[in-house]
Amino acid sequence: MDLTIRSLDAGDLRAADAILMSAFSPESRLADLRRYLELQPDGWFLASTPAGPAGMVGAVDYGPFAYIGLMGVHPRAQHQGIGTALMRHLLDWLDRRGTPMARLDASAAGYPLYRRLGFVECDRVLVFRCDRPARLAALPEGVRPLGPSDLPALLELDTPVFGTDRRRVLAGLVASQAGRAFVTRDRAGGLTGCLFALPRRLGPWIAQTSEDAGRLLQAALTLDYSAPILVSVPGKNPAGAALLEGAGFSLMDASHRHMRRGGTGLPGRRELVYGQMSFAIG
Repeated sequence: MDLTIRSLDAGDLRAADAILMSAFSPESRLADLRRYLELQPDGWFLASTPAGPAGMVGAVDYGPFAYIGLMGVHPRAQHQGIGTALMRHLLDWLDRRGTPMARLDASAAGYPLYRRLGFVECDRVLVFRCDRPARLAALPEGVRPLGPSDLPALLELDTPVFGTDRRRVLAGLVASQAGRAFVTRDRAGGLTGCLFALPRRLGPWIAQTSEDAGRLLQAALTLDYSAPILVSVPGKNPAGAALLEGAGFSLMDASHRHMRRGGTGLPGRRELVYGQMSFAIG
């Protein structure tokens, strides 16, 4: 097969978005693609055949591990080995960088491919959905909006939970999601939880207790949303699943499996993650 794989650049984003809309669901991911390319300009790849762009994949390298996402092949080009070629290309890139671990959230369709490439299952990811959230009138007691000055404390809270410093991601969210992020604090003033309420999904959302997580969810429900709200909760956090079910969210998909290649265990504390930012970057 005449296949070329090269680095994705800004001029490829619409073609990449079209691939993802054809391979997965029809909503555009253009804004996410722009954000991810800014985070890791050299980490996203486009596969093309003589018929045109056919597939894409990428990763954000956080240092101790990389998070792989958006592995998609256009339906007209599937079952031709393009997905395998893309993943091998990306894993070779990570190996050359010396990245010790790669992580991803595998769909049921992608799971066999990742197993063949040496990934092992570590956890599940549960996707919850709420079509018509009951909007609340005011912030609950003990919750306030997140501001730019909170970033150092947010990093102190987030790093041991996520498993490494992801300041590039969080700083971008703080700058771009003004008014759509909330925090809780303990009596000494330290951050105990944070939730970013993006227009279509909740996350990153972490909290040291389910009580703080519940207050943050109530704060998120004071906002408007442009689509049904989605939340991706690690299977290692059953309290998160129970909290969402109690708030009227329904389980939409329980088929995704969190997998790793390399290392001997997962960094971080997934039991304190109530909502991932996305399947693409964790």
